[in-house]
Amino acid sequence: MTIRRVDHSGKSLANTSVKKPSRTGESAPGEKFTRVMDALAPMDGTFAVTATDEVQAADGDASSRQKRQQLQQTGELLDSLQELEQDLQGKELPPEGDETAEQTRLRLRETRDQALRSLTETPSKGEERDLLHRTAVLATVELAKTDRGDYK
Repeated sequence: MTIRRVDHSGKSLANTSVKKPSRTGESAPGEKFTRVMDALAPMDGTFAVTATDEVQAADGDASSRQKRQQLQQTGELLDSLQELEQDLQGKELPPEGDETAEQTRLRLRETRDQALRSLTETPSKGEERDLLHRTAVLATVELAKTDRGDYK
């Protein structure tokens, strides 16, 4: 952006420097907006929930919902792995066309794929996500072993 000033002699001077307003302190995006909304909120003697509280609660609900979902998917994967283990222990040499073995592998593939989709959609970090990731890797390895025929 160029700012032109007129000198007293009538000549224009080009000044290409533009100073950005300095930020004093780090603030989260939208923090100023929520403070203004809090100031405008009517106080009628009842408990008033501030806009800042609502934003923090919504963020907390979303992250706790994701954590619950990740833990639930981890549980489903572990259940599928346990079914595969029981199926393999019950039969020493399962035939290739055995329906229960195929259904068990299919269920494990579906739960693993669902967990992988969830992992790609939620880039957040945390212990729950790490646990789901490790369980999905374990399920992938076990599926590869059964497809390869290691348990025959």
